Amino acid sequence: MKQPANANANSVYDYLFIGLGAANSLLILNLYKNGLLDGKTIAVIDPSSKFTDDRTFCFWSTREELVALNLEELVSASWDNIEIAGVTKHNIQPLKYYHIRGVDLSNKTKEVLSLNEVIYYPYSIGVIEKTKPEYFNISVGDSLIYCAKVFDSRPPSYCKLQKNQSHIYQSFFGWKIKTIRNIFDTTSMVMMDFKIPQSDSTQFIYILPFEEDRALVELTRFGENKLSKEESLTILSDYVKQLGVDFEIIEHEVGIIPMSSGKIDVPDLGLDWINMGTRANLLKCSTGYAFHAMAEDAIMQTEAIKANRLSARVSRKGRFVFYDRLLLKLLSKTSEQGKNIFETLFKNVPMVNVLKFMREKTNFSEELLIFSKLPKRIFIEAAVKDIIQETFRLPIITLPIAFTLITILLSWYNIEFISWVVLALGFLTVGLAHGALDHLTSQKILNSKELFYFVIGYLSKAVLFALVWWLSSDTGLVIFILFSAWHFGQADFKEWRFKEGSSSFFWGLVVLMMILFFHGEEFINILQQIPNLSYLSVDKMSEKLFLGLQILTISGGLFLAMIYKSKYILLTLIYLLLASMLPLLMAFGIYFVGQHSISGWKHLSVGLRKGSSTMWVNSLPFTLGGAFIIFYFLWFAVGNYIGIFFIILSCLSLPHVFSMHNFYRLFPNKK
Repeated sequence: MKQPANANANSVYDYLFIGLGAANSLLILNLYKNGLLDGKTIAVIDPSSKFTDDRTFCFWSTREELVALNLEELVSASWDNIEIAGVTKHNIQPLKYYHIRGVDLSNKTKEVLSLNEVIYYPYSIGVIEKTKPEYFNISVGDSLIYCAKVFDSRPPSYCKLQKNQSHIYQSFFGWKIKTIRNIFDTTSMVMMDFKIPQSDSTQFIYILPFEEDRALVELTRFGENKLSKEESLTILSDYVKQLGVDFEIIEHEVGIIPMSSGKIDVPDLGLDWINMGTRANLLKCSTGYAFHAMAEDAIMQTEAIKANRLSARVSRKGRFVFYDRLLLKLLSKTSEQGKNIFETLFKNVPMVNVLKFMREKTNFSEELLIFSKLPKRIFIEAAVKDIIQETFRLPIITLPIAFTLITILLSWYNIEFISWVVLALGFLTVGLAHGALDHLTSQKILNSKELFYFVIGYLSKAVLFALVWWLSSDTGLVIFILFSAWHFGQADFKEWRFKEGSSSFFWGLVVLMMILFFHGEEFINILQQIPNLSYLSVDKMSEKLFLGLQILTISGGLFLAMIYKSKYILLTLIYLLLASMLPLLMAFGIYFVGQHSISGWKHLSVGLRKGSSTMWVNSLPFTLGGAFIIFYFLWFAVGNYIGIFFIILSCLSLPHVFSMHNFYRLFPNKK
C-alpha cells in the first residue's frame, strides 16, 4: 500500500477502512471476492507501525458453514474434541474447533489490497464532518480526505455502567512452545484447565496443540484486574514445568479483550458510516468470542453493498443479553465462583449444546435445561437482583400502565382488592413519604428549634387555606384544583425534561380533568359532600356536559402530545382513559402513587443526594402523622367525613406544593 504522496493534498475515496483488525480484514476479502473493490478508490487509516497481526482467531462451525463464510483457505488447524482438563472431554462433531493465525489473515488482506490503488494513512483520526451529503470530511495528520463510505473498527468506549452491569477484562498471555518429545494430543484442544491459582479472579490455561510437539499454551483471566507480565510468566512457567518435558518458546501472544455488559458509546454518524467488529457489538461479552460473528457480518455487509441497499443488523435477543449480564456480574462480584460455574456447566451439559448456547442458537427450553445444571442459588439471587435493577431503569410511566392493566384484569375476577392493598402500601411508602420530606427541601434544619419553626410555618399555610375554605368553599375548591394542576404538571414536565410554565400547568389540568370528568357520578358525589358549595350547582351537571368536557380534555392532551412530540404524554392519556373503567379513587391513586409520587421521590433523591432508605427514615415522623389523620377519618369520623377529609387534604397539600416548587427552582432540568 502506498503512503500519501502529498500530506496536504485533499483526496476523495469510495471506501475508507479505519483499522485493519479481523472485522475489516474479513470485509475486504469478501468485497474483493465479489468484485466490489474493482474501480474503487480506497484508503486505510491505521496508526499502528506495522501491517500485521500476531493474534490468533478461533471459532467453531460445521464444514458447510466454514465454506459459506469463505474461511476455508485461512484455517491452519482444527480439532474434533474439546477438553475441560480433569473434568470432561467431548467430541463436538459435526462441529470442529477452528484456528486461524492472525498473520495469515493480515497477509491475505495485504495481498488483496496490493491489487488495488490503496492509500495508507498511519495516523489517528482527527475531526469528522459531513459538509456535503455524499461525503465525510476527515482530517488525518496534515491531510483532509473525503470518503463516501466508512468502515470503522476502532475500539469502542462504553457508557456509564448501570447497577446491574459489569465491565471486566479477558486478559491473556501465551507461549507457543516446542517440546523435545511428542506429548500433545492433536485431536483435542483444551478449552479450560483450572489447575492453577485463581488469584481472586477466574483464570485457566487454554491449549491449542498444533502438532504432537508444538502447542499454544495460554493463561487467560476473567476479572477486573488485568494480568501482569510478571505473574503471567510465573504461572505459565509453573504450569509448563508440570508437563515434565523440556521446551523452547517460539512465539508470545498477549492481549486484552473487554467483557462489558454496558452499552457501547459510539456516535451515530449516518448510514454510510458503518461500525465494525467490537464497535458494532459483535463481541459476545461473556466469552470474548467474536470471529464467527464478524465473518457472518462481513458477508451481510458485502451483500448489502452488492445490492446497493442498507445493511440491517439483527438485534440480539433480550434473554441472551440478560444471561450475559448475569454471568459477568457473578464473575465480577463473586470471582471465586467462576471455576465452579464453568466446571459444573461442562460436566453436566454436552459440549455441543454449550457451544450452541454460546452462539445464541438455542431455544428457551434448551436454555432452561442448561441453567438447571448450574449452581442454582447464586444464579437465582443474581437474576432477582438484575430484574429488580432493570425494572428501576424502565421509564416511570411503565408502572402505572402495567398496574392499570393488571387492576382491570383483577376486577374481571372480582379480586381487585389485591390492587387496593398494593396501592395503599404505595401511598404510605412513597405517596405520603415524598410529601413528608418538605422539611429537607426548603432549608437546612440543623436543630430542633429550626425544625419547630418550620413546622409552625408549614401548618400556618395550611390554616390560612382552611380559612379560605371557611370563608368560601367555592374559592377554596378552585384554588385547590389550580395549585394541584400546577404541581402535577410541574413534576411530570420535570421528569420528561420539558420546560415548566403555562404548558405544564395546562398538562396538570388535563390530568385532573381526565380523572374527574371520566368518573362523573363519583365526582358529583364528592362535590355534594363538600360543605357550603354555593354557586357551583352540581345537580345540573348533565351527561352531555361531561361528554363535552371529556372530549375537550382529551383534545387538550393530544394537542400537548403533538406539540412536544411526547410518547409519555400520549401513554399517560391512554392509561388514564383505561382507568375510567375503575373507581375514581383507584384511578387517582394509580396516577398519584405510580407516576407523580415516584417521580417526586426520584427527583428528591437526586436533588438531596440521599438514598431511598435514608429518605424513608427522614420522612417517617411526618408520614406517621399523615397516616394517623387518614386512619382517623376512615375509621372513626362520622357523618359527612368525605367532604371534611377532602378539605383537610387540600390544606396539607398547599404547603407541600410551595416546598416542591422552591425545590424544583433550585434543581432545574438539565438540557
